[in-house]
Amino acid sequence: MSAPPLPAPVVETPYRVLYRDVDRMGVLYYARYLELFELGRTEWARSQGWRYRDMEDRDGLMLPVTRASCRYLAPLEFDDEARVLTAVIAWSRATIRYGFEVWSSEQQRLCAEGEVELACVSRTGGKPAPLPPAFVQILRTLAPDREGRKRD
Repeated sequence: MSAPPLPAPVVETPYRVLYRDVDRMGVLYYARYLELFELGRTEWARSQGWRYRDMEDRDGLMLPVTRASCRYLAPLEFDDEARVLTAVIAWSRATIRYGFEVWSSEQQRLCAEGEVELACVSRTGGKPAPLPPAFVQILRTLAPDREGRKRD
């Protein structure tokens, strides 16, 4: 059973599988998919004019991962070009959840799908904190229908 299609806006990020990424079987090592998810969510935010680094430096906030899941559907191999599709699927005052699809560009097939949830915390002390107002404004503009969604 596949996840529902990612809601707009979806940001596409290319990635070429490097030799360092594959395991002894010659396929993309399973934990690397979480790194592709990180790449996707960072580029999603950057495409909206938002940088995680600015949030850390300017606002004193961080977004640690609180939950991650990945469903593996087909392998990627060394030198394959992958496309990481990323969208915000839910958010609240202090959390954001991204959805991902990883596609093989050559075979035009879905290789993995997953989700990552992050919680906003203060950089000093790690206490829960609200997302920065500027980021919330981006979310309200681009994903207003996903505010306040509960976990599945």
